Amino acid sequence: MTTLTRPRPRPAPQTGPAVWVAGDLTAADWMVPVGTEEAAELEAALTAAEAAAPPPPLTRLAPILADVATRLDTGRGFCLLRGLPFDRHGAAAADAALLTLGEHLGKPLNGQGSPVTRLTGRPEEGGGARAATPRFHIEACDAIALLCLANAPDAPPHGLVSAGAVHNEVMRRDRTALAELYEPAPLLEDGELTPRAVFTVTGGAFAARYTRLAVEEAATTPQPGAAPLSAGLRPAFDLLDAVCAEPALMLKLEPRPGDLLLFNPHLVWKLRSLAETTPDAPAAPQEFRRLRIAMAHSRRTVAEPG
Repeated sequence: MTTLTRPRPRPAPQTGPAVWVAGDLTAADWMVPVGTEEAAELEAALTAAEAAAPPPPLTRLAPILADVATRLDTGRGFCLLRGLPFDRHGAAAADAALLTLGEHLGKPLNGQGSPVTRLTGRPEEGGGARAATPRFHIEACDAIALLCLANAPDAPPHGLVSAGAVHNEVMRRDRTALAELYEPAPLLEDGELTPRAVFTVTGGAFAARYTRLAVEEAATTPQPGAAPLSAGLRPAFDLLDAVCAEPALMLKLEPRPGDLLLFNPHLVWKLRSLAETTPDAPAAPQEFRRLRIAMAHSRRTVAEPG
């Protein structure tokens, strides 16, 4: 009896606008300034939210949001909107307005009871290997919107890396390690075992999702039927971590109150610098809101729960 084996993937260098390093970019590549008329339209939406009234149509903002969707899917993979009055009407109105904007981009996904999640500054991590591993946003969605309501002057910057540029640098250093990162590995997510590769290309569409901690958690608490990690996966993860830590690759942003940062987590990896907080927790020097969005043109190659 012949046993069929799946051919190993044959990675190729990634190209296109979403493959960048920090030195390649200027603010014009990612900043989307908003004019006074568009800002006034959101102001009206915030005022309606404060009065618990239906939001007005965002006719002037709609073309800007359509451009944002294109930037996330086929452009740099991220952008920042500046000039919107999100921070002028209180957190509740900002949450409602953020949800309205998200509905223009796609389908907002529920979090713990609400699509909009409160994030505040993350306490310093302890020592050890877990702290040394970069922690990126790995939400199962096509876009993440992070709204800044407050950001202390001494807050750490927000770091973004191009997953395509990371891919290419790993390929340059060690093709065998890159091949390991194309192989699905079991990871533990929401208590369930799921196979997933870091890098995938399906129908010509590149996507990347880095979940080292979830993979190692599955390896230390094996589930029935789970295969052990391949011998080359941990060294491949170590190389990936080293590449992600390269200062030349990472773009550092310092959002201002009212700024809205949007990124496609399958093309751009953002370091986690914030932690989820309950809505009734005391105010913090760093106040953000997160909205996860499913979009019409999805790079998710495996059906994942919303």
